[in-house]
Amino acid sequence: MSSMSEFIVEGKTVMQNFIKTLFAAATLALLVSCASTGETTGEEQTDAQQQDATAQDATAQPGQEAYSYAYGQAPSYDAYDTSGGAEGGGRAGGRPGQTAAGAASSNRVVYFNFDSSEILPESQAIIEANARALAGNRRAVTQLEGHTDERGSREYNIALGERRANAVRQVMIALGVSPQQIRLVSYGEERPAAGGQDEQSYALNRRVEIVY
Repeated sequence: MSSMSEFIVEGKTVMQNFIKTLFAAATLALLVSCASTGETTGEEQTDAQQQDATAQDATAQPGQEAYSYAYGQAPSYDAYDTSGGAEGGGRAGGRPGQTAAGAASSNRVVYFNFDSSEILPESQAIIEANARALAGNRRAVTQLEGHTDERGSREYNIALGERRANAVRQVMIALGVSPQQIRLVSYGEERPAAGGQDEQSYALNRRVEIVY
């Protein structure tokens, strides 16, 4: 009887080992099959989807660029290539389909002559009125947005827009506005107020907008 019991126990042990071996082999075969067919687990699919979404976010909506600098950190005006001339050089071709930017309030727009950052006498009152408002409220902050018309190289116009915004800034500081209340941005030719290619449109685009 003892030998019979030992035989039964040994038989059970062999059968259990055989079942474990079969299970391990089936699991390995399943993993190999998934790898060969390119199937991924739910977690791996989620990671891949997140990576795709990140890539799409990085390339989607290639809108216009804004050039914002803390004062004194903007590229030097003289460092730009001025071979085309600011707003000059007569860039060939128009810009069909170009839409006008949202119109700013007339008492917050300072206009400039062609290829110039000099404050015009008629603009002095606008700057003074906004400077008084800022000086009377030290918590208020304004953004001076420099713009140009479309003529001339993009780089030159970015620099000219920055120089125009800085010209308004200097007048405001002289009138008592704190430098910490003023931020400079140059959009150059990228955000026209008027979409035409005539002198009237160009005159409207040569401006600094005082934004609160």
